[in-house]
Amino acid sequence: MTGLRTAIAEYLELRRALGFRLTKDEKLLEDFAVFMERRHATHTTAKLAAKWAQQPASTDANYHAGRLRAVRSFARYRILTDPRTKIPPTDLLPRQRSAFQPHIFTGDEIGRILAASLRPWGGATQFYCLCHYTIYGLLSVTGMRVSEALNLDVDDVDLVSGVITIRNAKFGKSRFVPLHETTRAALEAYRARRDVHLAGRKVDAFFISVPGRRIIPSVLDRAFRRLTRRLGMREATGPVGPRLHDLRHTMAIEVLRRCYSTGADPERRLPALSTYLGHTHLNYTYWYLHQNPELMTEAMARLQHRWEASA
Repeated sequence: MTGLRTAIAEYLELRRALGFRLTKDEKLLEDFAVFMERRHATHTTAKLAAKWAQQPASTDANYHAGRLRAVRSFARYRILTDPRTKIPPTDLLPRQRSAFQPHIFTGDEIGRILAASLRPWGGATQFYCLCHYTIYGLLSVTGMRVSEALNLDVDDVDLVSGVITIRNAKFGKSRFVPLHETTRAALEAYRARRDVHLAGRKVDAFFISVPGRRIIPSVLDRAFRRLTRRLGMREATGPVGPRLHDLRHTMAIEVLRRCYSTGADPERRLPALSTYLGHTHLNYTYWYLHQNPELMTEAMARLQHRWEASA
């Protein structure tokens, strides 16, 4: 292995020890090492990094910026052992901000989704409907990621204590999610129907398909799209419309909204919400505040009140 390849391997090992998976970054950095070797380059420079990042033809500026980000992160590590390394500046290939806005569901919309998910449609079985109803409900009240819910095993759902254990989630983190009594009861009802459906078969996955296998995220996503289309929440064709992941956004927004409406201090609640959602940094939780006009209005009004009180 060359010095660069050794450094890349050590960098990946260090970051993974901190909980990052870096599957994509590993492939990108391996390709970058090949690029450097072909040019007999001994150390990373901004010019070389940008040239490599822009090699694949693409009209998506964010694609090139993402490739450069992987090298920039590695260069910050590499400069400690190779001072000749130049870290590519963040504005060299800037990422274009997306104008995407998540769909924040109203209470009425969530109620319609849950009610409709229980009604058999297109040959769906009662167990299929109950399973999807339970998943949608769980996502809406806990803010769990879809993958976290579908990765749950039976042993992860403690219905006696009312606590869910999420293992090896994003960035390799694990956490506990306490449940409200109504949520615990809904999960208990699903678990009882699940056991009857399996008729003695042992399956690790908590949420299962009709054949008794773990549900695939893409399959659940398609089912949710069909459901929201039937409810008129999305167009008959095209990708525009609410996503399953928007239930997570909605839960976070609702918690912050209640903080403001009850006069509680959101600054004190944010660390707890961040932990509950499984965020690795508080900034990710602040994103919900910044992306919601209603919450920003509340925040500005509270700030204005503080200014007036101190005047």
